[in-house]
Amino acid sequence: MIKKIFLLTALATFSTISFSQNKLEVPELSTDQKQEVLYNHVIAYAVTGIGFAKTQGVLPFEYGQYIGKQFTSFWDPESGLKGFSGGIMYIFAGIHPNNEMQILEESDKKVIFKLKNVNSPFQNGPLYGGVTLKEYLECSDGILTTLAIHMKLSWSAEITEDNWYNVTIKTK
Repeated sequence: MIKKIFLLTALATFSTISFSQNKLEVPELSTDQKQEVLYNHVIAYAVTGIGFAKTQGVLPFEYGQYIGKQFTSFWDPESGLKGFSGGIMYIFAGIHPNNEMQILEESDKKVIFKLKNVNSPFQNGPLYGGVTLKEYLECSDGILTTLAIHMKLSWSAEITEDNWYNVTIKTK
């Protein structure tokens, strides 16, 4: 046991000395790398928040409703179906890499679109705090349902068997 403690202490000291002797450089990232870093942080912050909410007895959908309420002031109900649908598609295009988004239907009463890779962070199972894809999507639904109600619209979304995230936004 004493050998293990000595070895770990020596290794930690050596690592600290080794890294402290190298001069830091400002990282230079490609656009793709920047997007990947941003995407990973968005997912990490969302999942960590969901995990914390769960420890407080708050369901992921309820936590999403709380988040949605914080953002209602940024959404103008007068912009209607087109404004909300366009805004959500813009956000999704920015935070879900390689999403292959497609508009399936568009009318004055309804917009249906789909995208891929919403589930990609969860391909190896639950993330931080045991948060599952189902809980992540429940939180997202809480956010977007709250915003849709504020916009006098309805929101529904589902993941299909072939991993498309199908979204329907309708007027009330």
